[in-house]
Amino acid sequence: MQFKLYNHGYSLLELLVVLLIFSLLAGITVPRLASMYDSVQIAFERDDVLAHLGELGYLVFRQSRDFTLTNYPLDSEIDETVLANKSIQSPILKLPEGWKIMVEAPILFRANGVCNGGILQLQYQLQKFHIQLKPPFCQPELITGSTLNL
Repeated sequence: MQFKLYNHGYSLLELLVVLLIFSLLAGITVPRLASMYDSVQIAFERDDVLAHLGELGYLVFRQSRDFTLTNYPLDSEIDETVLANKSIQSPILKLPEGWKIMVEAPILFRANGVCNGGILQLQYQLQKFHIQLKPPFCQPELITGSTLNL
């Protein structure tokens, strides 16, 4: 009497080895997914802020008034007293929560939409992005590898 040995399916040991490999891979990759999600969210918010900076000239033109971009949000008493004296008008800039803008020197946007340009720093938590606004229309450009101290 001869028995034919056909191997249909997988043994329990083979299934356990495959499950072990999948669980090790999941243990390595899942923690990275959370940090990847955070970095993508920060990149989208940064791009949104850059787009809003790019349209500041048009917003100023539409409102027919000069605008001076200073540190935002106003975080010192000096900035608030200057704002109270009306030498700098109330900000028309809107930033997502937690974002800050620091400028080397105030950037003036004229009522005709033209600005004098300048360099600013976007700050979110521990990340800093250096942005250059090139005159006359102040389209924002990300400066990479810079060591600016603002």
